[in-house]
Amino acid sequence: MSSTSRSHRRPRRLAAAVGAAALLAGAAACGTSAQAGDDAAMRVAYLSTANYLTTVRDEPFLDETMGSTDVDFTGPYNPTDAYAAVLSGNADATSTGTGSFIDFLAQGQPWTAFAIEYYDGDSQGIVAAPGSGVESLDDLKGRKVAIIKRGGTGDYVLHKALEGSGVDVGDVDVVEMNPSSFQAAFTSGQIDALSSFDQNLAAAMATPGAKLLANGRDYDNHNVSIHIVSRDFATKHPEAVKAMYRALVKESEAAAKRPAIITDAYKRFGASDEVAEQISRFDVPRILPIDADGRAMLEAQAREYVDFGFIDEMPDLEAATMDCGA
Repeated sequence: MSSTSRSHRRPRRLAAAVGAAALLAGAAACGTSAQAGDDAAMRVAYLSTANYLTTVRDEPFLDETMGSTDVDFTGPYNPTDAYAAVLSGNADATSTGTGSFIDFLAQGQPWTAFAIEYYDGDSQGIVAAPGSGVESLDDLKGRKVAIIKRGGTGDYVLHKALEGSGVDVGDVDVVEMNPSSFQAAFTSGQIDALSSFDQNLAAAMATPGAKLLANGRDYDNHNVSIHIVSRDFATKHPEAVKAMYRALVKESEAAAKRPAIITDAYKRFGASDEVAEQISRFDVPRILPIDADGRAMLEAQAREYVDFGFIDEMPDLEAATMDCGA
């Protein structure tokens, strides 16, 4: 856990409940599951990014929306520690990218996804470093391009963007790097370009002399954010998961009217005014259910992950998703 971790516990509100049903086999339908009066405690390991599972923790409507479910927020976590907290039983819910979720399932990890946080892809892309001389994707042949890890979002972006260029991924000198080192490497000439997302991409784009080569709007992007719970929690407390889905929908509706919800959160996490300004130009995400269309998008990305060699075979996405819009 991050050394700056803190807990936000919401007071429990009891709500009347009617109706009950078991989880459906395969994809779980949130709307037909356990009683609305689920006295669960959902422990959320929130990340230091402005996804809606992070920003919703301060909303006045959260208590009413969650009903009798008590929500305990701890964080901010870095992603690795957040996932470890859930897998170790110390938390129940967190957030990730759809690509990472697919990779987790391919590794046999017990997750259930319940909400897609969809955006048009402009917050992930490839940026050429100042002074690199790189003016287009075709110039990346033989150049150093930094990503966080093989098979991660930056690697996915690089594969997808280069599909329509004259450069093969194998012709690029891909460098795995801790994101804390990105900006120094980017500005000092250690790398020629950065393939990343979110705040890391915004910081690169805001660097004088940098050039955006491509973003997710330039290709058929399937990689977005996704909110997940442990499979055990989803099985035992599907109504609590459904309530959190409703809260995320409300938060996305609030952000559509007031996008500063997103930039203010980044500033609290330490983003500079220049980086926050760049983030404010990105598409404002919206929450979507993982219904047939949502699963189709995940399946399309999973097929790409097989094609790119990130995973060996398609995971069972139907068994690892809940349609909370049903």
